[in-house]
Amino acid sequence: MTYQRVLLRLFSSGFLQGLGQRLLQERVWTIEGGEGAGIKLRLPQNREYITGSSEIPVQKELARLLSAGNVFYDIGANVGFFSLIAAKLVGSAGLVYAFEPVAENAASIRENASLNNHRNLLLLDVAVGRVSENAELLLTGWDGGSSLSSSVVKPSDPRLKRNVRVVALDDIIEQEKLRPPNVVKIDVEGVELDVIQGMTKTIANSKPVLLYEIDDGDKASFERRWTELDSFVAEFGYKIVHLEKSYPTMKWNVGHTLALPLS
Repeated sequence: MTYQRVLLRLFSSGFLQGLGQRLLQERVWTIEGGEGAGIKLRLPQNREYITGSSEIPVQKELARLLSAGNVFYDIGANVGFFSLIAAKLVGSAGLVYAFEPVAENAASIRENASLNNHRNLLLLDVAVGRVSENAELLLTGWDGGSSLSSSVVKPSDPRLKRNVRVVALDDIIEQEKLRPPNVVKIDVEGVELDVIQGMTKTIANSKPVLLYEIDDGDKASFERRWTELDSFVAEFGYKIVHLEKSYPTMKWNVGHTLALPLS
């Protein structure tokens, strides 16, 4: 067991009570393994970020796909785990745009980018969808579980509701003069189709590699949504590849598709 994990267990045990929680929050943690090994971050809810064991198949694909000078879009970036890995892979000549509407997560991305001196990681604190508008965001106790109220996968017991800005990728790329993406990762809790419908010009012009997640508590709904989204993306001239399961033992259904442009 590593020194970090000993500290994590000690501080989380309750033995130190409030002091333990404060030490958990104040310490800067270092990712121990995977493609992000050596990256620093503040304590995440998902402790697999610290071990580096979160979604290993996705990490491996990013390492294979991204190279120096590339541009990566992380849509639904959470606290920036994959954005940080991508910033490391694309180097100072590349760019990472992290899209994240949850203010608390966005603050973590800013701090984590600063901890690693990643000036090539730019935060856009917005949600992404089919059209540019204002919409309601449903927040949960889990920092990766928030979703737009228009999502087909709604949290059963949202703790808070907030109005957030939603952008279509085609619109914000044009308005903010963003560099077009080489790779786009999409993890948006049920509005994946909306995101892709809002980036059809970008797909036509840039043909980025797409890596998207589908998740659902209902297996039939999960399989139907995954098949429908794969079919929709394939019509743009993409080869569809399913990655190995990131959560083979979890009851909740989660799948990842890698969509590769055919030309």
